Amino acid sequence: MKHIYIIIGVALLLFASCGRQQTAKSIVKDFMETYVEDYSKVSYLDFYDIDSTRNISDSLIQVLHGRTPAHFSRNINYQQRGGKTLWHIRTRYMMNEDTCSATFYIDQKLTGVVAFKEN
Repeated sequence: MKHIYIIIGVALLLFASCGRQQTAKSIVKDFMETYVEDYSKVSYLDFYDIDSTRNISDSLIQVLHGRTPAHFSRNINYQQRGGKTLWHIRTRYMMNEDTCSATFYIDQKLTGVVAFKEN
């Protein structure tokens, strides 16, 4: 009987994780559609697993805001941090036949991008 509870628990964790993963992908795609200057040239290759971090300080977020890649708009409206923990998801995408990689930091409630960096 104990094994049944373990299996159900693992299944619920996987289900919850998949929901977070899909939400994060959607947030990143919406963000890029809004702020990449020629979004029609973007094609997605990979999204890596979402994970959480507490290692991003407010000062680092400000630095990341100042390092916007050339193919992004300079007028980005970022989501407020809203807590100590952030979610992060890395993506690889094609832009003008170049493979690009970026890590997006998303607020704790999964409502928007707080910062991102080109890898």
